[in-house]
Amino acid sequence: MSQAPEKAVGEYEIFLKDADNNLLPAKIELGCRDWTEVGGRRTECRIKLQWANGVIEDTDWHFFESFKRVREKLALHGLLPICYGANRKIIITGMAIDMALGRKVYKVGEDGQLTRVDIFKTSDDVEPVSVEIQEQFQKQWCQEFREQ
Repeated sequence: MSQAPEKAVGEYEIFLKDADNNLLPAKIELGCRDWTEVGGRRTECRIKLQWANGVIEDTDWHFFESFKRVREKLALHGLLPICYGANRKIIITGMAIDMALGRKVYKVGEDGQLTRVDIFKTSDDVEPVSVEIQEQFQKQWCQEFREQ
């Protein structure tokens, strides 16, 4: 782990959905640490999610990966975030990771069009799912895209 200071990157307010479809307010804080060492550049992207019944925090090399770890821990509490980062029809690309450290992804519309969205934003079309279901969609979409 680096001694580089963490830089605050942003805060978001989202809702979590429980098993009874109740919406619980939550707050997300983002922090990032970036440094160079032998072998190249390193980045740690931290997400801290707080709601009335707890706090979950995780760090990974980009925010979408960190958020997947947070979502896996939320699932143990029976909670799903209501935001694009937990949406079923999401595609993450290397370019999206490079340009925004994984804070931007592509949502796949009903017509197959890709639209870039922030993982912590929401809309009426968000369909929150588990990390596994989201990853299955991305694998299937990529396979179908390659076959075209």
